[in-house]
Amino acid sequence: MNTVRVLIVEDDIVDRIACRRAFAQAPGFDCELLEAESGQEGLDIALREEPDCILLDYHLPDLTGLEFLARLAAERGESQPNIPVMMLTGADSATVAAEAMRRGARDYLVKDSDGRYLDFLAGAIDRLLREQRLIDEKQLAERVLRQSQKELRELAAYQEKLKEHERTRIAQEIHDELGGLLTGIKAYISVAIERGGEQSDPLLKDAAKLAQDAIETVRRVITDLRPSVLDQLGIWPALEWYAEQVAQRSGLRCSCNITPEAQALELDAERSTMLFRVAQEALTNVVRHAEANEARVIVDTDGENVVLRVEDNGKGIESAGLSDRESWGLFGMHERTRRFAGELNISGKAGQGTTLQLRLPLEDKNG
Repeated sequence: MNTVRVLIVEDDIVDRIACRRAFAQAPGFDCELLEAESGQEGLDIALREEPDCILLDYHLPDLTGLEFLARLAAERGESQPNIPVMMLTGADSATVAAEAMRRGARDYLVKDSDGRYLDFLAGAIDRLLREQRLIDEKQLAERVLRQSQKELRELAAYQEKLKEHERTRIAQEIHDELGGLLTGIKAYISVAIERGGEQSDPLLKDAAKLAQDAIETVRRVITDLRPSVLDQLGIWPALEWYAEQVAQRSGLRCSCNITPEAQALELDAERSTMLFRVAQEALTNVVRHAEANEARVIVDTDGENVVLRVEDNGKGIESAGLSDRESWGLFGMHERTRRFAGELNISGKAGQGTTLQLRLPLEDKNG
């Protein structure tokens, strides 16, 4: 067993000697004792030496045990002391012992006049240290998990940024290469029709129509990849434009209302993209799943956040749908929101539609 460093904070030298003997006589208990006669001395030693545990008498000449616990936590910048503390209380101090446990003491022993508590001292300290090791292991696992989650979110954010860049690149290439090629084909067909006059092959007109359909399809694909209005005019015109596109393509009555206060806000490129993608995913879900005939996009601000709401009058999302781990669209919206320390809430009632609300901080709260 490794040597245990125990700090005894006790003003009575007789009691300190008794504790020394109890530890020395305990089989298999190897310890190094640090001693303090006052609360302040005990605090100084605890902060300087970082003992494995503290054996603390409640009645000290300058501090009570509760005051010692409070000052130890404050000096270490903790809500409660992380160093395990065993409190020694009087026989009639059950209330004090309970309060000490609430303030951060891990356990207590009643210091009876016959000294029977000394027989249990080494065992109690050993149990205290075993519990502390379990706490340390749990805290380490939690820190590792939080760090892993942080790294995964950073990776997801980086991949999302790459994906947006790639979408922009592909949209530009399609526009320049395929769009230009189809426009050229249509122009050649139109010239052939004009030269042929009434004698031109009817298939040329069909080919011209197919070329126009292909051009419109390319435009739609480009728009889905990266709408140029988002980059050229900004997020608010882009949301209004997209609501109109949804209405035209799906037949859904879709309105977009952006308050003047929100219109006055200027979001950076990444927040603008995030807001647009969440609105886009929300309206896509309305069209595909809500069985609605009306949807509304509402944007406002509360001074610290942009507040986006997407409402529909459809069948209403069920709670099972909200917790479905396979719903990657919802999962993606939540991850986008967390990246900017935002809040995303989705609620619905059967037959009364679904409401998505996003609160996006205007300033970066993730540092």
